[in-house]
Amino acid sequence: MKKLILFFAMLLLASMLTAQTKAAFIRAGDQALKKHDFFTAMNHYKEALEFPGTKIAINYQYAEAARQFFAYDLAIDQYKQVLSSEKAAQYPLAAYWLGHTYQQTGAYEKAITLLTNFISNTKNVLFKNKAIAAQEACQWALEVMAVPHHIDITHLDKKINTPYSEFGPLRRGDTLYYSSYRYKPRTDNNDPPRKITKVLTQQGTAKGRPLSRKFNETDKLTAHSSLTPDGRRIYYTICEYVKDLDIRCDIFYRDLDSRKRWGKAKKLPASVNQPGTTSTHPSIGKDPITGKEVLYFVSNRSGGKGGLDVYQVEIKGDRFEAVESLTTINTPEDDITPFYFSKSNTLYFSSKGYRGLGGFDIYQAQAGTSGWEIPAHTGYPLNSSYNDVYFSLNADSTQAYISSNRPGSFFLEKENKACCNDIYEVKILPPPPPTPKEEVVIDTIVTIPPVAVVPPTPPVEKPELPISIVDTTTIVTIPPTVPTPPVVIPPVVVQKPPTPVTPEAAVPTPTTITKLENLLPLPLYFHNDEPNPRSWTTTTTKNYTTTYERYKGLRNIYLQEVSPSEQSAVHLFFEEGVEQGYQQLIVFTDGLLILLKKGKKIRVKLSGYTSPRALSDYNLALGQRRTSSVLNFFNQYQNGILQNYLANGQLFFQEISYGEKTAPSSISDQLTDPKNSVFAPAAARERRVEIWHIMVE
Repeated sequence: MKKLILFFAMLLLASMLTAQTKAAFIRAGDQALKKHDFFTAMNHYKEALEFPGTKIAINYQYAEAARQFFAYDLAIDQYKQVLSSEKAAQYPLAAYWLGHTYQQTGAYEKAITLLTNFISNTKNVLFKNKAIAAQEACQWALEVMAVPHHIDITHLDKKINTPYSEFGPLRRGDTLYYSSYRYKPRTDNNDPPRKITKVLTQQGTAKGRPLSRKFNETDKLTAHSSLTPDGRRIYYTICEYVKDLDIRCDIFYRDLDSRKRWGKAKKLPASVNQPGTTSTHPSIGKDPITGKEVLYFVSNRSGGKGGLDVYQVEIKGDRFEAVESLTTINTPEDDITPFYFSKSNTLYFSSKGYRGLGGFDIYQAQAGTSGWEIPAHTGYPLNSSYNDVYFSLNADSTQAYISSNRPGSFFLEKENKACCNDIYEVKILPPPPPTPKEEVVIDTIVTIPPVAVVPPTPPVEKPELPISIVDTTTIVTIPPTVPTPPVVIPPVVVQKPPTPVTPEAAVPTPTTITKLENLLPLPLYFHNDEPNPRSWTTTTTKNYTTTYERYKGLRNIYLQEVSPSEQSAVHLFFEEGVEQGYQQLIVFTDGLLILLKKGKKIRVKLSGYTSPRALSDYNLALGQRRTSSVLNFFNQYQNGILQNYLANGQLFFQEISYGEKTAPSSISDQLTDPKNSVFAPAAARERRVEIWHIMVE
């Protein structure tokens, strides 16, 4: 009996020890996650999962840590386990984050499917809007990637790259300057130990080596080097850990002395290195209006648009004037790694605040007569679904560099394919000659539309990393960028197959001008900011059929967003407005074809309208994009059956955009009031193209 009691006591003790050990791993993982030490958190959650009876909550936390450490395959596996469990309902955001992670890996079709389901089922307005924006970005990404730019990208070898992060490449002659986050500080009591960065150079094809003569700090992080055009001054950052993995940076410079050695480090004044904030990513350039020398840099100081913003300060020898925010290009998200290319007066930077392919993408802003023009995306494959930062370009625009954690980068942890940024060389090839097929394409050659931050701007996910060297090297805080001039970015040729449209007609096909006129005015409705959201372009490659199909699928979302008393009006709007309008468009087009075959010459007038939710000038461009999508519908109808009539002038469309000019003053224009400015039937009826006049000869 005593032996039996002892046996059960031992079992109980073993069970208690197991529970305590398991709980200790979970607590340690949670603590590491709060500190943004995602690598350590992953390892603790992995250990906790080894114990029997593991809760699904650990899978979810494990997925969260893996996603933020860029161990995307692992994150996908853990989110799937959460969603397939009986307790999936307890984690309502798991579907969103799984879709988001698919987007980050370039699995756009999977992301669209998951995000669509999430949008239909969630009541979380914030994440619903994020999901809508991500869904639209995925569709846009597929279009951009279908027409890659003519460049070659090569991952640099182990003479430069390591399993840790290398970033901030900048070539001067035979020397490549860059930073690496792989060094141990002389003293560090943190557990686990932290790394520091150093500035390195590579001469020719030799192995990269740290800058000599005590340029790099022994216990702080030295990074982000930028040289003046004459090579006599170098700007860089010195950063230090302030808490856990959080980092704060200041900008310094050194001048070349008579012996061609870097002199004493000088810290920029408090106007640049504002106390208690980070100033980083220095890059020398010129003011686009005055032409004076300025230093572009990035800061999280108050008064910006949010997160990290780009600023400039005029330089007069050793004096630095007032700091100015680049409000034209900054967004509520992080805008980082500016680089000024003097030959084209172009500023390059990376951002998550514009529509992109997934992570940080590279954008270019051309200097105009009154400042920076609306930034434009620099295309694929320069950008990927991963983080692409620190783009730099040589003087003749034939060679560039980027820092990226795209596939092909060395892994800090091969098992989980996690981390880090590496440096890639970009060879910019001359554009191939156009093929005969491209020469005859109608309405399909367009430049990548600038992606402007203007209302309405759906919220975009904010990076969850603090200002740390992990951010700095793996996604955000990294050195100066030398981007490609606009001439490098070739036009995008979007050749979509014609869209056959054969829904049943609501009324018999009209065979006379009178019957066609009876269909007018014919309104065709659009979802908010469609097509091509957040763009100043006046044309689109989208066919109205595409926007219509997506729009009619949003009925349930509109119903959820309005009050019960308005739901019947929403049903009526979708049935008698959206769906009936499209059916009548088919009928109208069939009638046009009948008259054209009889030899009639036809002139059609159509107008684009918007609700007042955005700026007036933006809405005029949006109205033009809407009429452009309807013209694409006619151009592609029934495998392009109308194209010959359009080419010979027998069929002609006259279009005009009124934007918000005709919208009643009672329609809400408030971004913070989507219920009334987006989803209310009164606002929805203002977002349309109207075919209002036809003349037949």
